This record gives sequence, structure tokens and C-alpha cells, in this order.
Amino acid sequence: MKQITLIIYFLLNIIFYGQSVLEHKTDNIIVTANRTPTISKKIGRTMHLLGKKELKSLPASNLQDILEYTSGLDVKQRGVAGVQSDISIRGGSFEQTLILVNGIKLTDPQTGHHNMNLPLTYSQIERIEILKGQGARSFGANAFSGVINIITKSKSKTGLNIDLSGGEFDYTNFTLGGNISAGNTLHNISLNRTNSTGYRHNTDFTNYSISMNNSFNFSNTVLKTLFGYTDKDFGANSFYTNRFPNQAERTKTLLAAISGDIQLGAFNILSKLSWRKGKDNFVLKRNNPAFYENNHTTNSYGFELQASSNFLEIGTTSFGVELNKDDIVSSNLGEHNRTQLGLFFEQQIDITSKLNVNLGGFAYKYSNYGWKFIPTFDLAYLVNDNLKVYTNYGRAFRIPTYTDLYYQSYATRGNADLKPEETINYELGIGYQTNFLQINGALFRKEGSNLIDYALDETDSLWKAKNINKININGFELSLSVNTNKLTKNIITKIGLEYTYLDAKKIDANIKSKYVLEHLVHDLSFSIFNILPLGIKQSWVFSFEDRIKQNDIFKVDTKLYRDFDYFNVYVSITNIFNKVYEEFPGVELPGRWITGGVKININ
Repeated sequence: MKQITLIIYFLLNIIFYGQSVLEHKTDNIIVTANRTPTISKKIGRTMHLLGKKELKSLPASNLQDILEYTSGLDVKQRGVAGVQSDISIRGGSFEQTLILVNGIKLTDPQTGHHNMNLPLTYSQIERIEILKGQGARSFGANAFSGVINIITKSKSKTGLNIDLSGGEFDYTNFTLGGNISAGNTLHNISLNRTNSTGYRHNTDFTNYSISMNNSFNFSNTVLKTLFGYTDKDFGANSFYTNRFPNQAERTKTLLAAISGDIQLGAFNILSKLSWRKGKDNFVLKRNNPAFYENNHTTNSYGFELQASSNFLEIGTTSFGVELNKDDIVSSNLGEHNRTQLGLFFEQQIDITSKLNVNLGGFAYKYSNYGWKFIPTFDLAYLVNDNLKVYTNYGRAFRIPTYTDLYYQSYATRGNADLKPEETINYELGIGYQTNFLQINGALFRKEGSNLIDYALDETDSLWKAKNINKININGFELSLSVNTNKLTKNIITKIGLEYTYLDAKKIDANIKSKYVLEHLVHDLSFSIFNILPLGIKQSWVFSFEDRIKQNDIFKVDTKLYRDFDYFNVYVSITNIFNKVYEEFPGVELPGRWITGGVKININ
């Protein structure tokens, strides 16, 4: 920790004694942490933004890998290259993170293991907005520990883009995309195929994706459509149990959505209609599917209608309704369906030019449960153009998945009588930003109740799902980013440090449960961006993870790339020191992996 202390000391000296080299600026990035898009400096929440520069420069070629470089996000991968991963935020479970694409909810009702089966290609991502802490006021159920909103590209010139890459373990990646911009319309389509023979026995995969975005702009109306399909076929060596190394799985996901943004007098009306279909085929023995096979088909339908206006003249008022329905037909879980109705209200109040308050609530009713009301409150105070302090309070809940409710196996039983998980969140944070330096820090506390876990029944030795856990999590986050161009004469352009500490206490300590405490205690990431001779740019990421019940992980990744007029050449090396590590017990991840390729852009 000595090195971290020295870095923090150095940066604090820059803040207080080196003001002459700072270039001040105001942060005017628009983010969607609330129902109404808001300037980020007015948001009383912890937000993390990954933009074009990060997506291009970090050693990642898929969404899961880019998220892994964000402290406070626990990305546990069973398979590489986006095959399967579980995303947790601030010590929550993978079921407690809500995934959005352009504000459209993509929760899989079968299991959170499939939440990252997103039918879009990496090249279509414009930016990623990460809201840490509950987001229930804006997004309702399942925005329990955090929200990840993936924003696709909406402004682009007419052109063609191609990405060809390959690497060890017979890895190949091919993406073909095209944009057509004509008048007030924009059309974007992208196709991708990624495959590998695997880095060890039964870890091969073949993934296909196709996605299409369309945008139509009229005088007072913006109409957008999104269509996507992804097909993942992969060996699942020890994914769910070490007893069967020849497991295999194939998942297919279809998404269709349309949204309309209309200005009617003083009101802005936003409507969304979406359909997500998922198919999952799983076998315990790849060469003998009849031994044990599960087939699941799910459908999720969503409708939202929202109105926003400044008619109260104190800030933006937003209110609306959402209606959702999901169903499942499964060889293991049976046939079920449920509906959800939600009513929401949000009021932004500009008390002064420096003090901003956002309050509201979400009333929600599931067909299996009664009404729930979720109140929340955010406050942000701008000390000056560069310094912000904020605090927030909010409740959230998560509805059990069909797997939680109905799963049956030789060792595990679901529970149809499960109640929703609940949490109360508190946060106090500070943010400082100039063109030269960014510092963000936050203290937070989560009080979880009715948390779902599997308890051992001594009478029959089965793990049974129950609302058995109460867990309090106290945590601290710190992120530092320094643009060092002037200090190093463009040799090192940027350095960054992110650190998260979590202290979780299980209240019912005497109950023997299976999963609930598996979080990261220490999560540290240090990054360096530098320029080499011949215009070659390089990024380094040094990461350290200290997880409960598992060995520490220290990993170093790097990427080198060179931009030309119409193309970009790059090489990525992950796990440079060839460390043996696991994020799930028994599921060994790759050692050193070298890939490289070329991206061609023709406008």
C-alpha cells in the first residue's frame, strides 16, 4: 500500500500547490442516470463513463473485457471473448445488476447468467454509462446494486468499417459494419463472427451477432429502432460443476425495440416498446446429450410511457408508467408467466445555481406480489466549477428469477415462495475535475434483507433456495485520472488509478449458505497510456483482486496500436506474466493470450 499512498500524496500536492498548470473546465456530459437526461455535474450519484477513447485504447475487444477494467465492477468470467460472464457492482450478486441498451431493459427472467447475452457488436458501442448503487427510482425492479447502460452510435458518416483479428488458440474475429446517413435518417448495421478452438479442453466457442440501428429525425419527433440477434455455441468445461468437464451450452438471443421521442408543447413524451426472446440449451455431457439436457425458452415484453416538462418552473418533472410481461417454457423449470406494472415520478429541483436536488419514487406491482413503493433522494452541491459534493439515499428490490423459484437438480431446489430481495442504500461522495486532473471518491453503505441464497437442509442434504440472509456492506471508492501530456512532453499522456474496498457482514452468521459472500474485498486498477516512436500508442493496465474464499489475482495487460488515415493496426497481450487464475472455483482462465488485427474505416 506504500506505493498507493505515494501516488495519492503526489496528486494531492498537484491539486493544492500546482494550480498554475491546471486547465479548468466544466463537465457538460449528458448522462441518463435519471429518467430525464442530466448534465453529469448535477447528478448526486457515482457515475463512471467509458467513452470512445477508452473503448479504443484499452486492451479489450468485447463488452465484458472493457467492463473488467472498471473498479467497483466485479466481472467474473467463465468463458472468454464474451462467452459468459456475471457482472456484480459494489458487492452485490450478478442477479442484482440491471443491464440496459439505449435505456431498454434486457434482464433475462430465467437467470442472470444470461444478462450479458447482448445482441450488439463491440464496434457499435458509442459509450457506456455505469451507475453505481441502486437505480430503482428511474428503472424499477432489479436496479439493485447498479445499472449499466450501453449507448449505441447514433451519429456517423456514411461509410464502411471492417475489423479483422486473430491470435493464439486459433482465435479469429471478423466484424463487418456499414452506416448510411441520408438527410434526417441514419441506418447502421453490423455483423460479427468470433471463434476459437479453446485454451484448454472443451473451451472452444463460436459466436455470431447481427444488429441494426435506425434513426429517423423529424421536426419535433425522433424515432429509433433496434434489432439484434446473437448465437453463442460453446464448450462449458466445469462451468456449473467440476464433476462434469464436458458440459456444453448454446444460447440464442433476439431483441427488437422501437422508441419515440416527441415534443408536444411544454411536454416531452418518450415511449418505448421492446421484445426480448432467449433460448438456452444445456447438456452435462457434450458427447451424450441424452444423459442430462435442459431446454429453456423465455420471452420478455416491455412498454414504457414517460412525460417530462418544466411546467413547475423549479426543474424538470418526469412521470409515467411501464408495463412488462415475461414467460418461460422449460424442460426443468416448467411453464410460467408473470406481469409487472410500474408507476414512477421524478422531480429535479434547482434550488440555486449550485444546489441541485432530485427526488421521487417508483411504485411497482408484480402478479405474484403486492405493491411496493421505492422512495429515493439525491443531492449535489457545486462548490465551484471544478468541485462537487453529493449524497443520496434510496431503496431497491429484486424479483426472483425463474431459476430461483423453480430449479430442480440432484443437489439443488428452487423455492416458489421466495420473496423479493430488498436493500437500503446510503452514499456520500466528492468529485473534482479539470482538464488536467479528475478525482472522485465515495463512501457507501448497503443494508440488504431477504437476500436469496441456498441453505443446506440437513434432513435430505439438499441446497434449498430461501430468503435467509441479511448483509450490511460498507465500502469506499477512489478514482484518480491525470492527463500528463504537458508534464511528460507527450511521452505519457494519461495515468489512472481506481480502488474499491468492501467490508461485508452477514447478520445471520450461523446459517450455512452457499453463495452470498463471494465479493472482492480489494479491487485495484492502475493504468498508463503512453506514446512510443513512430506514432505508436500503448496502454497498460495493472490489476489486483483480493476475493473472499479465493486466491489473490494480479494481472498485467497491454495494447499497442497505430492510427493511419483509413485504418488502425493493433496488438493486445492479456495476462502478460502468464498467471494461472480462476474467477469461479474450478474454471481456469487463459494464461498469456496474444491477439492482433486491423480496423478499416472508409467514409
